[in-house]
Amino acid sequence: MKLAHALVALVALGLASAPLLVACKSSPSQGAGEATAEPASGGSFHEVHLEPGATPLPEVIAQEQKKARAMGLRLYVELGATWCKPCKELEASMSDPRMKAAFKGTYIVHLDIDAWGGKLASAKLSSASIPVFFALDAAGKPTGSINGGAWDANTPANMAPKLARFFAER
Repeated sequence: MKLAHALVALVALGLASAPLLVACKSSPSQGAGEATAEPASGGSFHEVHLEPGATPLPEVIAQEQKKARAMGLRLYVELGATWCKPCKELEASMSDPRMKAAFKGTYIVHLDIDAWGGKLASAKLSSASIPVFFALDAAGKPTGSINGGAWDANTPANMAPKLARFFAER
């Protein structure tokens, strides 16, 4: 019976999120785990997916900031979630030449809101919707952000110009 209730809840969640074409409302939960990075090469930009560990998030961001500088790239933090349809659409579009051009010169640190949960507050990272990108100053403090509400449908034609402008202005 518990399995049936869980399936009903998952189906309801899926149906409830269907109309959200632009951005997911975020509701982070506490997460745990070891710190790991999964680098992914993206041509003229770099991405890492980080899992929480014992090191405080501001220190993790400072470490990634050093790596970004050494590579001649600008660091940005993206908050997302595995259940977020717009986040998945954004990720799936990253091979598009327009998206590659938009992200040129960036070092993107992906943080899952469910895994990082309350630890995001220590780095002053929060948003009512995801996906969201944060520009950071040299000390790792957010100086600006853009979320999925900034563009219409989650297509490279809509996302790339807005993201390129955001990255160029920060």
